[in-house]
Amino acid sequence: MNDTERGSSTMKNKQPNMVMIMADQMAFDVIGALGHPAVKTPNIDKLVESGVTFDNAYCNSPICAPSRASFVSGKLTSNIAVYDNGSELSADTPTFLHHLRNAGYETVLAGKMHFIGPDQHHGFEKRITGDIHTTGFDLTPDWTKGVYHNHGTGVKRLKNPGVSEINNNLDYDARVLNRSLEQIRSFKRRKEEEKRPFFLCSSFFHPHDPFHITEEYWNMYDDVEIPSPAVDGHDLDEMHPFNQWIQIHHELDICQLTDEEIEKNRRAYYGMVTYFDRIVGEIVNELERLNMLKDTIIMVTSDHGEMLGEHGMWFKRTFYDPATKIPLVISCPERFQGNRTVSEVVSLVDLAATCITLAEAPGADEWIEDIDGNSFEALLYDKQIDWKDEVIAEYYGEGAIEPLIMIRKGNYKFVYIHQQEPLLFDLETDPHELNNLAQDVNYQNILQQLKKRIHDEFDVDTIKQDIIKSQKERLFLAKTLNIGEKTDWQVKK
Repeated sequence: MNDTERGSSTMKNKQPNMVMIMADQMAFDVIGALGHPAVKTPNIDKLVESGVTFDNAYCNSPICAPSRASFVSGKLTSNIAVYDNGSELSADTPTFLHHLRNAGYETVLAGKMHFIGPDQHHGFEKRITGDIHTTGFDLTPDWTKGVYHNHGTGVKRLKNPGVSEINNNLDYDARVLNRSLEQIRSFKRRKEEEKRPFFLCSSFFHPHDPFHITEEYWNMYDDVEIPSPAVDGHDLDEMHPFNQWIQIHHELDICQLTDEEIEKNRRAYYGMVTYFDRIVGEIVNELERLNMLKDTIIMVTSDHGEMLGEHGMWFKRTFYDPATKIPLVISCPERFQGNRTVSEVVSLVDLAATCITLAEAPGADEWIEDIDGNSFEALLYDKQIDWKDEVIAEYYGEGAIEPLIMIRKGNYKFVYIHQQEPLLFDLETDPHELNNLAQDVNYQNILQQLKKRIHDEFDVDTIKQDIIKSQKERLFLAKTLNIGEKTDWQVKK
C-alpha cells in the first residue's frame, strides 16, 4: 500500500507499535457499544468509539489450537495440518511474527496461544509466561471411535455456575496482565538507541468456560435482566447430523440444563466478559499513562466465539455465527478515523496479513501471495478496494467424525459436511440461521457456486485420510510420552 492509499496520517512513515489483547471464547456481540442489552464493557466501548469495528470478522476454525495456529501462520488449518487441540504447528512454518521480526520488531507473547509441541514461540522473540493448557498431544481425538461423549468438555461442568473467588483461571489471567504491564514499562524504559517497534500479544483465558467469576463481577449483574438465548434449542433428532455429533460430544443427550442454570451461566459469562474488559482498560491506561498510545495500534479480538445456549448449544465446534464470528476492534486515532464499522467479511488469516503490511515488513506482498489471508489495511483507512468479502473456516476436531468446511461469501453461508447434506443460509434475511436453503430451487445457483468453490479448494477425501493417520500417530505419541518421566514442553514462567 502506498502513502496515498494510507492517507495523510503523521505516522505513515513510522512503524507503529502493536498491542493485541486476545480473549478466549468471546462471542462477537457481547460488547455494550455494539448494542448488547446487558453486558458491561466500558473500556472496549471506548475503543469502539475511537477505533474501527469489524461487524463480520470470523475465526478460521471454531476451536483453540487450530484457530490460533491458522491465525499466526495466515494459512487454513488443512494447509498446515493443525486439525485439533492436540495438533502441532510445524516449527518450519513461517508466521507473521517471523515477518515482524524481519521488519525490526520486538515480538513478545504473554499468555495463552495453545501451541502444541517443542516450539512454544513460533516467531515470538520472547514468551514471558507459559501456557495454561498442556503443550503435548494429550487432547488428540479419535475419529475411529465414532461419536462419543467427552466429559472434559461436557455441559455437566455448567451445572454449578456462579461465584468463585479464586481459581486457576483467574490466577493465570492476573499473572498474564501483570507480566504484560511490566513488559510495557520495559519497552518505555529502553534507551532511545535501543528501542525497536514492538508487537505485544497479551492473550487471556477469560471468558472461556467453565463460567465462574468473582462476587464483584457477579454482583454487577444483580439488577440486570439477563436475556434468554434468541433461538431455542432443538430436539436432537431434528438437528443436522453435524450438530448432533457435537451435541453428543458435549453430553447434551444425557444432561440438560434448567432455565435457571442457563440464566446463571449467561450471567457468569457476562461477568467474565466484564472482567476481561477491565483487563483491556488496565493495558490501555498503562499505555496512556506512559504516553505510548499515540504510537500504538490496539487490537482486541478472540480466537473463536461461544454459543452460550443459542440453538440449545454451548461452547464452540459448530459453524453457527455465535461460535465462529469473533469481536475485532482496532484503534489508533492517529492513523485510523474512529467510530467506524466495516461490514466486509474478514477473518484471522487476514488479520495476520494486515499486521505485516502495517509493519511494512520486507517481502510482505510475496508472503501474502503464499498464504490464505489478505491484508485489509485499506479498510482500516476507509479506502475503497476490491475486497474478496469471503471467509473459509474448517473443523476437523473432537466431536466431528467427518471433515467440515464453511464458506461465508457476502451474505451467504455454505457449510459442507463430508458424506452429508450441506447447509446454506442467507444471513441477511435469516441472521439466526434457522432456514436451510440447500434444497430451495431459488438458491441452487448460489449453492452450486459455493459447492464448486469448496471442491476446487479442498481434496476432502485426502484430508480425511491424513486426519485419521495423524490422530493415530499422535495418540501413540501421547501414550508413550507419558511413560516414565513425562515429556513436558511447557514454558516455565
